[in-house]
Amino acid sequence: MKIWTKTVFISLVFLVGIGVGLGAHRIHRLAGETFIPLKSGETNDVSYGLFCLVSNSGGASEAPPGENLVLTLRNVGAKWVSLGNVTVEDFSLQDGDGHEMKIYLRTPPQGMGNGEPAIILLEVQNTGKATQPWTLHFKTKPSEINYPLDLTITGIKPRKR
Repeated sequence: MKIWTKTVFISLVFLVGIGVGLGAHRIHRLAGETFIPLKSGETNDVSYGLFCLVSNSGGASEAPPGENLVLTLRNVGAKWVSLGNVTVEDFSLQDGDGHEMKIYLRTPPQGMGNGEPAIILLEVQNTGKATQPWTLHFKTKPSEINYPLDLTITGIKPRKR
């Protein structure tokens, strides 16, 4: 048997052993956070992905889909993209009826060199009452980067799985 085959086999035996020792319900809880992909694309010199963070853990499992959105950005063309002064005012989120939804910026983004990513966590209020699909708009202030980043993501339909 090759070395990598032995390693994979031993790893699987180890995981099955843990599963038997802890019980299936505990393994499920250990792997309780999931990113559900919602949209992806590219605009200007930035590629993006929008994900919905869902959970199987106790209190978070009752949260409606879309309460936690994760926006990933990757600089695919500029030498440097400065996002240090981005605030929640640079974002807007509308429900399917065009009503503004309240959002909070949970993690301020960091700048990105060419090829580097930035991750932005957005918390959305009252998602259970909002009609779908949603529209997210992110527009930086002109002084923030070499070029203005103006990103609109339409057709967002958060879901549990």
